[in-house]
Amino acid sequence: MTALGGTLTEEQAQVREAKEKLGNRLLILAHHYQRDEIAEVADFRGDSLELARRAAQAAAQYIVFCGVHFMAETAAILARPGQRVLVPRKDAGCFLAHSVNRAQLLDAWDRLSAVMDGERELLPVAYVNTTAEVKAFVGAHGGACCTSSSAKAVLSWALKRSPRVFFIPDQHLGRNTAHLLGIPEEEIALWDPRHPPEDLTPFKKKRLILWRGACNVHVRFLPEDVERVRKQHPGVRVIVHPECREEVVKLADEAGSTSYIVRKVTESPPGTVWAVGTEQRLVGRLAKENPDKTVISLADVPPYCSDMSLIRLSDLARVLSGLLKGEEPGRVEMPEEIANPAREALERMLEAVG
Repeated sequence: MTALGGTLTEEQAQVREAKEKLGNRLLILAHHYQRDEIAEVADFRGDSLELARRAAQAAAQYIVFCGVHFMAETAAILARPGQRVLVPRKDAGCFLAHSVNRAQLLDAWDRLSAVMDGERELLPVAYVNTTAEVKAFVGAHGGACCTSSSAKAVLSWALKRSPRVFFIPDQHLGRNTAHLLGIPEEEIALWDPRHPPEDLTPFKKKRLILWRGACNVHVRFLPEDVERVRKQHPGVRVIVHPECREEVVKLADEAGSTSYIVRKVTESPPGTVWAVGTEQRLVGRLAKENPDKTVISLADVPPYCSDMSLIRLSDLARVLSGLLKGEEPGRVEMPEEIANPAREALERMLEAVG
């Protein structure tokens, strides 16, 4: 953690001082898509499932979460009494998480319940890329959360308990996971919250109802990108995130969570060529950390997540310096009426994956 010339910048010095003084009272978590300057000083970096587990198991008094806001909310929900969860930028949102809110979900649930017994015939599953209010709704209705790593296990768990599952909000992760479980396309329906269908009878015959939402980073990868890289790099291995379109996942050699992508690239033999369909900060870091391989973005113009890019080292330094002064800048607090049912949904996820 040194600047050019080997000396620390002011922000680097502030982070180092805080880490030394707070010791094991402090845990800095960072998502894989964070800037290098954040990833380099984090105590642990991972995908949503890994970070949720770390937050749930943490003994530290202060958990500083470098990621988007719903991730910090998740950590706050799972936090033990007395623990504090802080986020350096509260304005770091998520396009996908904002594609569903509690009012829209209530409206959809009421409409679907008009043609089926919502409590007996429909079980909600929410991707962790949702607000705490949405997680709370899901937990209160017996459902569970999932991550891209755990989607297959959680969806399988849900289908054993209900004839139908309402998967919220990533339609591509839901459809790609359904195909892994052998659910045919004719048993899948798409719910568009902006244009709810008038005839809801067909939904009663479906096993899986998908919310019409998508990640604005992963939908930018297209089938023609796969075709292009295969022509440009004979023998290339194409690996993509399951939030990508179904057509892209089918053309890829492999699909998996960010942690799966990291593991596959890192453990591959020297000389392997990878085209990776996920956020560019992770792809660039993989290329730097695996100099014996060729790692490129699947897209011609690599996509960045603007929200994940918001947190800078100066933001982290500000939070840590505040802790040293006895302040708690950026603290994330969840009211019990939301935290309790949301925690149930998250705990069911952790139970489903073991």
